[in-house]
Amino acid sequence: MNHHRTIETDEGYVEQRFDEPYFMKHWTDDQKAEFAYQLLLCIPISKTLNVVDRLSPLLHRDFISALPFEISSQILLCLDVQSLTCMSRISKKWKLASEDQTLWKDLFYSAGWTSNKEAIHEYLTNKPTKTSLASCIPRTTDARLKPFKRSTDFDLSRNTSKSSSSNQNSLAIRPTQVYPSRSQPCSSSASSYHHSQQQQQRELLAHLVTERPFLNRPPPRRHVKYDETAIFHYKETFDTRFINWKRLYRNRNTIERRWQDGRCKVKQFPPPVKHELIVDNETQHNGGIYCLQFDHSILVTGSRDRNLKVWDIKTGRLKFTLEGHSGSVLCLQFDHRYLITGSSDSTLIVWDIHTGQKIKSLVGHGESVLNVKLLDNTVVSCSKDRTVRIWDLEKGSLEMTLRGHRAAVNAVQFKHDKIVSASGDRTIKIWDINTGKCIKTLDSHSRGIACVEYDGQYIISGSSDQSIRVWSADTGECLHTLEGHTDLVRTLQLDGKSKRIVSGSYDGSLKIWSLQDGKLLKSFDQAVYGRILNLQFDYGRIVCCSNLGKIVMYDFTHGIDTQFLL
Repeated sequence: MNHHRTIETDEGYVEQRFDEPYFMKHWTDDQKAEFAYQLLLCIPISKTLNVVDRLSPLLHRDFISALPFEISSQILLCLDVQSLTCMSRISKKWKLASEDQTLWKDLFYSAGWTSNKEAIHEYLTNKPTKTSLASCIPRTTDARLKPFKRSTDFDLSRNTSKSSSSNQNSLAIRPTQVYPSRSQPCSSSASSYHHSQQQQQRELLAHLVTERPFLNRPPPRRHVKYDETAIFHYKETFDTRFINWKRLYRNRNTIERRWQDGRCKVKQFPPPVKHELIVDNETQHNGGIYCLQFDHSILVTGSRDRNLKVWDIKTGRLKFTLEGHSGSVLCLQFDHRYLITGSSDSTLIVWDIHTGQKIKSLVGHGESVLNVKLLDNTVVSCSKDRTVRIWDLEKGSLEMTLRGHRAAVNAVQFKHDKIVSASGDRTIKIWDINTGKCIKTLDSHSRGIACVEYDGQYIISGSSDQSIRVWSADTGECLHTLEGHTDLVRTLQLDGKSKRIVSGSYDGSLKIWSLQDGKLLKSFDQAVYGRILNLQFDYGRIVCCSNLGKIVMYDFTHGIDTQFLL
């Protein structure tokens, strides 16, 4: 029985189709597969190999290349980094597909990492000014020309001088000297004519064949030792800027591994000045540094010498000094608009963060202001006078005073509609920011509490009992007790994204803890000379200060271009 038949759909198209036998109509796929296998056992091996060869294209189909890009990219979005790496080794096409920037951008953000969107936007929307455009276009006398030869007038050849070493493909005009013929002397009028004609042709060539400058090529960045921009984020073929998300993922992942291994570069801040025997004491604080805060561009420090200093975070150089308090500067916080400082003179001062201009003073506390936090138009401060105060920043007015602690309130933090305060009376209180009522009191430390962090979900406290406690903000339950410091835990910070806690103590050490299980991950013993009074960390750096006026940076990003990371 012949099960192959020819079906003529039209005169120009013939299709050959296999009709399934009637007795197999109700068979399952497993039964059909077994039947086919038994049939293959009945034929010679050579014929079986022919069948295998015919099946091979069906079994090894490149569906990634066959599918439309929009569909294949959605499939690849389901893969992790390890799977994409393995996929890139299969073939050139799969390697190209695995390096699609959309995939790596999704992996970057899925890891919980943050990019510097402002820096990315500025880089991608590069718009050269008229001045920079003019400087990019070669002058007529030094035009870069395409290969062209005219033996009678010019010798256009490759310029091998040092001035053109940066562009090996650039060409320069070398006018050849016009010699008079030996048999017939050249008159002055003829020489003048040839010179004029030569000049006109030179100008014409300069306008016609001058190469287009690379307007989007990123220039070298100042004060940056490791600049990858032109290598990984720019395509010279099309003079196009883009973001290489695979490179960003690689760099950010390297930083994360360094955190896990404790591999970092310790830097003194500000850095020592080379080739200078005398240190410029005018730029240094003259006493212990109580507080600090930094972002991607500046570092602000407050000291016992009553001054505030604003430093360039990239160069380590002093930008300006702020004077205004009559006592030690004990606390500070800034955003993109203002800098708020608190002092032992019992006042708060509001400064313009850009100009350093003093805007207003907030007066109300009866004793030293020990901590201050700023968010939008709300300022929350705490004091040795045992109170927590809420201020309206724009009006400069006191909105509410919270009372309840029996000793100095050493630290405060707020988020959304909750304020968390920590006191020397060994308690932590949670307040409603709208009503001023105390919602909950946490009491577990055996001695006074020096510092507190609150992110809306967790409360982290450091105490004179040398321990750190992790609390549930909702239930008030103590989840973990972290032990390892040998003196008062003076400062700490929590990062919910990386699940890390970094603490600093009077014992001079920095410790990195896991938020999830409370385990000690890394310890930097004697991180700074003296007692650590304050610290801050971001994705790649820890900066701490001491009572001896020292600032130390632990840099996990050394050797990595971080301009697009945050």
